Amino acid sequence: MTRPPSAWRVFTVVLLAALSSLVAPADARAASGETSVCRSTDYSCLAGTGYTGQSVWGSWGPGHNCVSYAAYRLRANGAAQSWSPIGNAYQWDEKARGAGVRVDTTPAVGSIAQWDTGSFGHVAYVEVVTAAYIEISEDAYLTDTSGYASRRRLDRGGTTFASAEFLHVRDVVTPGQPGVPGTPQVLAHGSRVNLQWAAAAGASEYQVMRNGVHLATVGGAGFLDTQASPGQAYSYTIVARNAAGATAGPSRYVQTTGNAGDRAYLASGLGPAVCGRAGDQTYQALVCSIRRPDGWISSASPKGDWGYASDRAWLVNTDGTISYCRRVGEGDQARCDRFDGTTWTSATSPRADLAYHENRAYLSTKDGPAICGRAGDQNSQTLVCNVWTSTGWLTNRYSPANDWGYATDRAWLTNTDGTISYCRRVGDGSQALCDRFDGTTWTSTMSPHYDLGYPDNRTYLASGLGPAVCGRAGDQTYQALVCSIRRPDGWISSASPKGDWGYASDRAWLVNTDGTISYCRRVGEGDQARCDRFDGTTWTSATSPRADLAYHENRAYLSTKDGPAICGRAGDQNSQTLVCNVWTSTGWLTNRYSPTNDWGYATDRAWLTNTDGTISYCRRVGDGSQALCDRFDGTTWTSTMSPHYDLGYPDTF
Repeated sequence: MTRPPSAWRVFTVVLLAALSSLVAPADARAASGETSVCRSTDYSCLAGTGYTGQSVWGSWGPGHNCVSYAAYRLRANGAAQSWSPIGNAYQWDEKARGAGVRVDTTPAVGSIAQWDTGSFGHVAYVEVVTAAYIEISEDAYLTDTSGYASRRRLDRGGTTFASAEFLHVRDVVTPGQPGVPGTPQVLAHGSRVNLQWAAAAGASEYQVMRNGVHLATVGGAGFLDTQASPGQAYSYTIVARNAAGATAGPSRYVQTTGNAGDRAYLASGLGPAVCGRAGDQTYQALVCSIRRPDGWISSASPKGDWGYASDRAWLVNTDGTISYCRRVGEGDQARCDRFDGTTWTSATSPRADLAYHENRAYLSTKDGPAICGRAGDQNSQTLVCNVWTSTGWLTNRYSPANDWGYATDRAWLTNTDGTISYCRRVGDGSQALCDRFDGTTWTSTMSPHYDLGYPDNRTYLASGLGPAVCGRAGDQTYQALVCSIRRPDGWISSASPKGDWGYASDRAWLVNTDGTISYCRRVGEGDQARCDRFDGTTWTSATSPRADLAYHENRAYLSTKDGPAICGRAGDQNSQTLVCNVWTSTGWLTNRYSPTNDWGYATDRAWLTNTDGTISYCRRVGDGSQALCDRFDGTTWTSTMSPHYDLGYPDTF
C-alpha cells in the first residue's frame, strides 16, 4: 500500500538532504554536471504538461511530489500502471524490473530517471536527450503546502547523471534534433529588448537564454524581454528544442543604453516622453508626446523618411532635446530630426561612411547626435563617427588604425563631458582599450593587464570617473566585484571585499547621479536588495531589510538623486500599484508604494530616471491612445494621464 503522508514527508526531507544538487548553489550543481534551466514554487516550470500536483496511481497528494509527477507523465504518455502499490522512488527500479520493464543506464525521451540516493530515492522525467547532456523535469516536496517544480540539464560526464538509472516504461518516439535558429534581430530599449529570429527546422519550442540564464520558453520565433534594466549589457542565445534534443544558435550581444527607432519612452529635459513613427508610407512622420511640468503636449513632425527598419534610434540630446536618427537613401546617408518642445528641425548628411552594421551606435554628444561604428578592414581596424552639429554634418571622422577588440565584448559610450568613447577587451582578454573622440581628435589608451571580471554581467559604463569596465570577480567561496576605470590621470583597477553576487537573472550595474558606480541585485531569499558602491577609491555596501522587490517582469534598477533604486509593479490585478526601494545616504528606504492605478499594456511600459533625478514609470493605457506616467521624487508619488494622442507605431522589425 502507499505510504501515509507522514512517511512521504520523511522521504522528501531525506531526499533533499541527500540530493543537495536540487537546492545547491549554481556552482555546486555545475560540479555535479548540472545546470538549472527553470525552478518555480508553483508549476510554471512544468507548463504545458497539465500537472498541478495531483495524486496519480495512489501516490501522496495533492501537492509537490516527485512520484506523483513521474506517474502523471507516464499516464499522459499512455502507460498503464505497471506495478502496485506505486511505492517510494527508490523502489521504482526493482518494481519496474519485476514488471518486465527495461531498466538500464541509457536515457530516452519519456523514460524515468531514478536515483536510490537517500532513504526514499528520487524520480524525474526525461525531456531531452543529446550526446552531451539530458534534460529532466521534476517535482519536489518541501512541506505539506510548499515545494517546487524544476527543469535541470545533466551533463553525461557529471556525477548526477552517472548515478541514475532509466526506466523505459513508455518512451516517446522522437524526431531528429532541430536545426539551428537564426541570430536574433534586436530592437533594444532601456527597459525592454524585442527579439526575433529565423525559425529552426523541426523545432517545437525555443528557450531564450540571457547571460546563460534561462529567461523563457516560447513556441514562436520571437520574444519580448521585459526583465531588462537600462544601461546594461546582455548576451542572448536562442536554443531550439524538440523531443530529440536541443540546438543553440549564435549569441547576440546587446546593450540597453539606447532606444530603437519605434515607440520609445525617453527621459528628456522637457519631461518624460513617448515618441514613435506616425503617418503612413506616403507621409512618413514622427510624433512625440511629452509630460511637461505645465501639462502634456503632443507634436508631429513634417513629412520625412523613417529610414531603415533595422537601423534607427531615438536619443535624448545633451541639451535635453529629442532626436530621431537613422540611415536613409542607399544606406550611406544619415538623417536626424530634432524636437525642442516646440519645433521640429531635420538635416540629412552627405554620403558618408556610416560604418559596419554590427556595433554601429547612435549617441548623444556635446556637439549633437552622432552615428559611430567600426570601419576599415581586418588589416586596418579603424573607427568612424559622423556628427550632426549646430553648423551642419561633420562626416567621416576616422580614428587611427587600432584593434576592434572581441566581437562579443565592446561598447560605445557617451562620457559625462559629452565626448565619445569606444571600449573593448583586447589581446589575451585581460586588457581594456578605450578610444575617445572629442569632436575633433581621437585619442587611445590601453589598460595594464587586469582582472576584467566574468563575461556575464561585465558592463561598460560612462562613469563620472571615466569610462569603466566592471564585472563579477572571485569565485563561489569569495564572491567579489571588480572595476577598471580610465581616469584622466591613467587606469586604475579595484576589487571589492567579499560579498554576494546575487541572483544570476536579476542584477545590474549603474552609474549613480553623482558619477560613482553601483552594483545592485536581489540576495537571500529574493526579498532583500544589496548594492555595492565604488567611488574610485573605496567600496561600500548595504543590504536592505526584507522588502517587496516587486514582480520580476518590469523590475528595473535605476539611478536616482537619492541613490540606486529597485522599482517594479506590485499589488495584483485588483490593486495595481508600483513600489520602489532606494539605498539613500542614510540607509534603505523600503516599500514606497504608489496609489493604485493601471499597470498599462504588458508590452509597452518603461521605467525612466528623469533629468532631475526623480523616477517615472510610463505606459500606454485605456484603448492605447493615452500615456500614463507616475513620478516618484523619493517621498511622494504623483500621476498624470495624457489626452488621447497618436503615440506612434510599436516596434517593427
